[in-house]
Amino acid sequence: MHNTLFKKLSLILISLIFSLIIVELLLRILGFHPWKYVSSQNQKIFDYDQKIGWKSKQGVYDVIASDEFKIKTILTILNDKSRYTGNNLSDKKILIVGGSFTQGWGVNDNETFAYKLQNEFTNFKIKNYGQSGYSGVQSYLLLKELLDSENKIKLVIYGFIDHHEYRNVARGEWLELLLKYSKSGHSNSPKIPYATVDKNKDLIFHEPSGYLQLPFREELSLIPLVERTIMKYSTKRRKKIQKEVARQIFLKMNNLSKQNNSQFIVLNLHSNIKEYESFFKKNDINFVDCNLFLNENYLIKGDYHPNGKAHSVYGECINSYINSKNLLLF
Repeated sequence: MHNTLFKKLSLILISLIFSLIIVELLLRILGFHPWKYVSSQNQKIFDYDQKIGWKSKQGVYDVIASDEFKIKTILTILNDKSRYTGNNLSDKKILIVGGSFTQGWGVNDNETFAYKLQNEFTNFKIKNYGQSGYSGVQSYLLLKELLDSENKIKLVIYGFIDHHEYRNVARGEWLELLLKYSKSGHSNSPKIPYATVDKNKDLIFHEPSGYLQLPFREELSLIPLVERTIMKYSTKRRKKIQKEVARQIFLKMNNLSKQNNSQFIVLNLHSNIKEYESFFKKNDINFVDCNLFLNENYLIKGDYHPNGKAHSVYGECINSYINSKNLLLF
């Protein structure tokens, strides 16, 4: 009896192994591969943060924006996690939050639009807290921390791009991309806080979440396919609410700034912001459309981030808006 049971179990095991081999061969033929990280020569720039996901850590970094063209730039992070914008010592501040477009990933310290604004508004200290990879949710959570610790903040600027909509709700595609490129600056597998909305359109904030990582993902092609399928369908419904989440984040940032006697601006860096215009007007939210068509004239060679020329255009656009609205005369 024991021999019969052993033979049956052995046959089942052999059949499973054989089936797995066949499936794996078919997947390889069809172009599927085991998980592979995108290699990078960049230093570990980001420290893990249990609430917001990560923050840039103090230091001077050689950032390689394009491995193909070996474009190296200097990124200086100060001890308060902000990027260097010059040596202005004014106690009146302008805070800027956002993602990599705001931080100025791939351009030198003196090429960012924040640095250029500092040259224009010499009576204020520009603090660029843009963090590469941040969503609107992360920017809002960071802003809450900053407003609790900083004072004499006259203006808050949130640099928005349309991809923040995906990031705000932690879509599976974004979590996968974050993990794939995590060797470029991260010491840990990145996780992000995200938000959803209830039936009353009130925001519900969720703890940081990351991409699913199953055993043997770097050996078998089947495992990444299973991971991607699970992540896609578990986060699919969030697509329907991502624009509403973005609206509520705009509103929360605006209200939070006003509570701290600060002006607030949504700065559109790359999106079709017109779909939000009526919402901004209805809720008395300042916004400026500095959107650029990012062609080769405005892109870092071999990368998708704006170059120094684009940052100059951004700087001129936001400078003109602030002056036209007299936002710093209060």
